[in-house]
Amino acid sequence: MKPTACEDACALSKIKEIPLNHQVRAIVLRSMRSLIYFLLGSVLLQASVWSVDIAPSRKVVPDKFRNPPGKRYNIFAGDPERVQRANEVNIKDFDASLTVDPPRISLSSEEGEIVAKFVIRNKSDRNYTLSFPDAQRYDLALVTLNDDLIYLWSADKKFVQETGMSFLNGGEMVQFTQALSLNLLKEKCSPGSYKIAMILSNYPELKGAQTITIAP
Repeated sequence: MKPTACEDACALSKIKEIPLNHQVRAIVLRSMRSLIYFLLGSVLLQASVWSVDIAPSRKVVPDKFRNPPGKRYNIFAGDPERVQRANEVNIKDFDASLTVDPPRISLSSEEGEIVAKFVIRNKSDRNYTLSFPDAQRYDLALVTLNDDLIYLWSADKKFVQETGMSFLNGGEMVQFTQALSLNLLKEKCSPGSYKIAMILSNYPELKGAQTITIAP
């Protein structure tokens, strides 16, 4: 601890009472003590600088992630008509397909379900952004062979009212899976043939359908 002004004054009065060589020694000691305080403070300051400099994140995160490039082109900014043209989806660039498993089920079974898999594939080389008005991404309908509606999956559901997007690069695909339980089929259907159809929300042109058989 650095001596106070009072302590210095007392020490000085005592030095005046001792021989000259003792005074010289006292001055040297005080000078050395001040130098030690200065060096100690410098070391502590340097240590604090080092502690800031060696951020652990630098070992795992590349610099471009912490300091991304500045201004870049944004497809969602600028002239609305230009944005509309840039985001326009060419339906011909997509394929939609539906598979059901199993295609035949018996109402006399104790348990079971029919699983429908709806696949949307971007068959082009272009990257697309698919837009949706809410959280719903698809819908499913169970209909007769005459297209009379038996069951609509979305009828008793509420979806978050937030717009959303799905990015589908060229050659990529996205799959949606929905199951129809045996209990539902027992409630809605009698033995016979039916169709399961699925569509992509906001893009009803992208759809698929398969025939199923419900046995007694």
